[in-house]
Amino acid sequence: MTRALRLLLPSLILIILSSPVAAQYQEDGERSSQARLPQGRSPLWATLRQTKIGVNEAQGLFTASYPAPVKALSGKTVSLAGFIMPLDAQTRGTHFLLSKYTPVCSFCPPGEPNEVIEVRTAKPVAFVQKLVTVTGRFALQNNGEQGLFFQMAGATVQ
Repeated sequence: MTRALRLLLPSLILIILSSPVAAQYQEDGERSSQARLPQGRSPLWATLRQTKIGVNEAQGLFTASYPAPVKALSGKTVSLAGFIMPLDAQTRGTHFLLSKYTPVCSFCPPGEPNEVIEVRTAKPVAFVQKLVTVTGRFALQNNGEQGLFFQMAGATVQ
């Protein structure tokens, strides 16, 4: 290998790994690995998944189109099994995300925006790394900047 090629090789590897094809390959690999991990099996996750998510790349925003079954949940108390994703480095808190899938990275939501719920509890709860059941008042929200479209308020964790 020539000296010039040895010097260029790290740059070429970075370019290849940052390409859309490589990103899709990494994402597909992560998804298939994650599918083998524990996950919330509530039928409510399938209902929420019916929400169509779009991306406005020019504005950097997500959009959501809610079907009637999801709209009908608004204001109702629901229970849903999932995994806590803390929003900070604390071990307890009153604000977190609930995901259908086992979190595998602290910086990446483990699902699509229609598979994650923002949760607010009245009392601090322990951020555990196991399947929990969260019960709270369900609401639709439109936070396209963060890709959050569902919320539970006044929630409890079991």
